[in-house]
Amino acid sequence: MKKQIVGLSLLLGMGVSACAAPAFELEKVVIEPEVKTIMAAKWNDAFVHVQYPQQFLDNVMVVEPGESIQAAIDSVHEAGGGVVHLKAGVHPLEETLILKSRVSMVGDGRERTILQQTNEMSGSGFEAQPKPQVTDVLIKDLWIKGIHKNKANGIFMSGRNESRHSRIMIQNLNITDWPTHGLHMKRTDNIIMDRCNLQFNGSGDGLYHNVYFLYNKYILQSDLDMSFPILGKGCKYTSVEHMLAQRCTIRECIGNGIQSDHEQAGYLFFHKYTISGCGRVGMWFPCEHYYDKFNYTEDPKYAPQKVILNRCEIVDNTWGAMWRMVGDSYVINSVFDNEKIDMGLLKCEVEMENSTFKTGNVIYTDVKEWPEDVQLLW
Repeated sequence: MKKQIVGLSLLLGMGVSACAAPAFELEKVVIEPEVKTIMAAKWNDAFVHVQYPQQFLDNVMVVEPGESIQAAIDSVHEAGGGVVHLKAGVHPLEETLILKSRVSMVGDGRERTILQQTNEMSGSGFEAQPKPQVTDVLIKDLWIKGIHKNKANGIFMSGRNESRHSRIMIQNLNITDWPTHGLHMKRTDNIIMDRCNLQFNGSGDGLYHNVYFLYNKYILQSDLDMSFPILGKGCKYTSVEHMLAQRCTIRECIGNGIQSDHEQAGYLFFHKYTISGCGRVGMWFPCEHYYDKFNYTEDPKYAPQKVILNRCEIVDNTWGAMWRMVGDSYVINSVFDNEKIDMGLLKCEVEMENSTFKTGNVIYTDVKEWPEDVQLLW
């Protein structure tokens, strides 16, 4: 392992190209102006946008395939922060890599730097447990690849309410072929996902998803492909607040494309979100209690509130969107064309603006009217 703790002026002399440091920097996501205009019109200034990680670019440690990634993470963290540069090639993942604060992990491209799960590896590719709190992390330009074995996640972060992990960004990644979740975030705030493919995850013996959020605030998803979950959903948003997803795609799910549910779920903005080919529901927003999900609970606190769909395409699913007790929400400039029902709304307050429904909507006033084959889709 080649250790380099240098300033930018010395990069060339240490064998690192002069353009390398800018390549380590995160790239901020441009939010489409139309999103900001609609947010201001519908929510005033209530929506809270994400915070980006702080980076420390003067300390760079290079890791060649076969060298210890964890030793580099630990060393950079102990030095106060910096960059772990994972060189092109296949880096075997023989054990879980523990994330540390103020460390950016940057590869040479998601087709060139591959972190490959081995037969013995279990746990997660990258992981942060509830203690200590982890902040200011970037993972960029690499492929985190599983082999559908050993109940492992691609990335797993689990914080605590009193000290949540925060300011976590993944950019230009492939996260594929993990038996449990591709990405699982619990009690972690300020999450940015940009230009990533999270596909073919969730083959394990359970309901696992390409992406699973649980008790998270302040999320930005941009240009993601979360298609082809093996058994679960493309993306599950449970108790998620202040989330913007723009230009995301989910295709070909056995069950539901996305699910949003449970307490505190609100201020969710889906812009140019495309969901197609789901065997059940494209967008499933139930109102059951997450911890008592098999009993119907008619309480809006268990359903997402303040949802906006703008320029979304929910097409070629069995059901398009089936929502219960969703309030103060809007469907704008969107297109629905599904096999059975485009939107089924049970006691919802949803305004439709300039949207097209080819199959049609159904408004339900009593749960007894609800289709029996769309009861419990967890």
